[in-house]
Amino acid sequence: MPAPSGSEIGGLAKSAMQSASLRGENAPDLATALGDTCGQAFMLFVNMAMVSPGIPAAAPPPPGSGSTVGPGMMLPPPAGGPGASQIEPIAKGLLASNKINGEQRDALAKAIAQTVEQALILFTTMVQVAPGMAIAGFTTTAPGSLMGAAPAKPLLQPIALGFLQAGGIRGENAPDLAGAMAETLSNALTQMMTRLKVSPGIPSSPGATAGPGRLL
Repeated sequence: MPAPSGSEIGGLAKSAMQSASLRGENAPDLATALGDTCGQAFMLFVNMAMVSPGIPAAAPPPPGSGSTVGPGMMLPPPAGGPGASQIEPIAKGLLASNKINGEQRDALAKAIAQTVEQALILFTTMVQVAPGMAIAGFTTTAPGSLMGAAPAKPLLQPIALGFLQAGGIRGENAPDLAGAMAETLSNALTQMMTRLKVSPGIPSSPGATAGPGRLL
């Protein structure tokens, strides 16, 4: 199942902004832009994500059958997902198309991109591939699941606020905006974790996987 779509995340962003008392006339447009930016970034992440080799396995020969018996790790961005430099032009374009054209638009786009990148990095360090992928003929033969927990709002909010302030966005609503960004990302990443699987077909030796894996 794919990662959450931009429209799904946009709905999460609208709820987060309302709970943060961000109800200005541009709030719905900003929520839409944030949702679509995250949706495109998550799609890039799924396409780029890489499960590292070396997942512990028990597949003795012959015939090289068994299962993985330990957790697996994912490579963090930018090797295993989009970096801020890839996300920023997406955010800038979506802010503009949603009529967010103030003098701080570019700074906001940069802060969004940096926050999404850091959220994805945290996701790859906090979420692991669960043990138990079936192996036959020294190859995984069934999809694997993810385990762990996506980064929570309290972890992401100071990150978002730091990037907003670094870009000169320091108004009284900056902490509320950071909170809404953090809540949106946390909820969307939690949804993504429950939907994604590890694609079968990872080569394995008797004691560990011997090649990278991909997500689906």
